[in-house]
Amino acid sequence: MTAKAQTIRQIPKRRNKHKKAGTIAIPFLITILLSTFLLGGTATYFYRLLTKDTRELAVMPTATASISEEDINEILFVMTPKDDIRELVVMLLHFDPVRKIEYCIGIPNNLEVEHNDKKMTVEQCAATYGASVLRDAVGEALDQPIDRYISMDSDGFQKITSIFGNAAVIVTVHDYGISPADTAQNLDSTQLETLLTSNKFFNESERTAIIGIAVSSLINQSKSERIAANLDGYFNAVVNACTTDITAMDFSDHRHAIQYVFEHCQAPAKTLSIVGEEDADGVFHLSEDFTDALKTAFSQKSSSK
Repeated sequence: MTAKAQTIRQIPKRRNKHKKAGTIAIPFLITILLSTFLLGGTATYFYRLLTKDTRELAVMPTATASISEEDINEILFVMTPKDDIRELVVMLLHFDPVRKIEYCIGIPNNLEVEHNDKKMTVEQCAATYGASVLRDAVGEALDQPIDRYISMDSDGFQKITSIFGNAAVIVTVHDYGISPADTAQNLDSTQLETLLTSNKFFNESERTAIIGIAVSSLINQSKSERIAANLDGYFNAVVNACTTDITAMDFSDHRHAIQYVFEHCQAPAKTLSIVGEEDADGVFHLSEDFTDALKTAFSQKSSSK
């Protein structure tokens, strides 16, 4: 057979090879396309599913506690010193996180209050009936409902004030460990107790004014971030250091408001001095307009002009 004939016979074989390859390629391509479509559809389904979940989670509202008028509270603080010759310390705290204010008001020991239709001084009421009755009696005298009380001795005072740190106060009397100066002095808890319980003041009005000033300074100069971060532990420390009608539920209900004030309020504590005069027996009587002025300060409706 000639070379030309061999060449002619080999040509059909090459064409048959290409036909076989084409026959295999077409189903293969179809398979690839179907697989891509199916896998792509599956991937799209899961992608949409995951994306849908992500979007739903992103728009879910966060649970945040709001500050309201319900968080406004008034607490009567009573501190009985160990030494009988030293003075009882009584102070009203008006806590208002809505307006970012804490009013610290010293209450005179000789302020006239009433219980069971019997008139007496704050000091006599505390000694005879205790802090619970004193809370109601002072509240009635000031025409202010007082929600809770905290009663402590000297040890309790030391523990509670140590939470806040020192207080910068202008000292105007000579007493154990303290002496007058023209500038504010940085008093530790022991010196602060000496100042607030001192019987060296000119009168009770001067001492109670210092109580409000000193406690305001104690709050404003404290490390508020530290207190906010350890609020639960400090609450337990306060409860264990005193006698109080503040419950764990009370703390839980208003915890967010307390933390808010310490985290976001700069120098929230202010002081007000009670206005009145002493009679011939040394009993302090409130000025007729003071309770209305107090309502104005507390952003409450005044009962008179």
